[in-house]
Amino acid sequence: MTTIRRLSYLLIFLLFSCNQVSTEKNNSEDQLKFETNVANFNSMIDAFADENHEQFMSVFADSLKWSGPDKINMSEFDSKETLSEALKGYMAAYENHALKNTRFFAGSTYSSMEASSSPDVIRVYGDWHHRHTESGIDVSHKWMAVIFFNKDGKIHEFWDYFDVTGFSQQHLNK
Repeated sequence: MTTIRRLSYLLIFLLFSCNQVSTEKNNSEDQLKFETNVANFNSMIDAFADENHEQFMSVFADSLKWSGPDKINMSEFDSKETLSEALKGYMAAYENHALKNTRFFAGSTYSSMEASSSPDVIRVYGDWHHRHTESGIDVSHKWMAVIFFNKDGKIHEFWDYFDVTGFSQQHLNK
């Protein structure tokens, strides 16, 4: 094998090796960002379980756009203030809050919209459990959210989904 050919193989090997290290570094940074966003979300859930309204709301940006479960269209949003009032209502009506069986996903490789690998958008799935304060009835519901974090780690858009009617019916059926 000639020296030029050996150098060519070496150069190709080095180029591919450098690209692989760069990809691994980006994946590592994305994973760290994802884990940070999940930790921010979990601190919010811990605050809800403790009924610490102020701590819960501190995770949201002032410019928050909240699409609650009562919205008919995905383009309908409420403000941070509206979410704050809704939270106060839940905290007054329920106790013993727990989000169980959580699953977290970031980005989407396959999508009907533009695919993304961004760790700044996470999807959360889980089961909420509460006790109705007045009646003592334990209620639960499946829940899903799509959460958008800004560069400061604050939630700036929050899509909140669950079956409100099914959740409400539990109060009547027990």
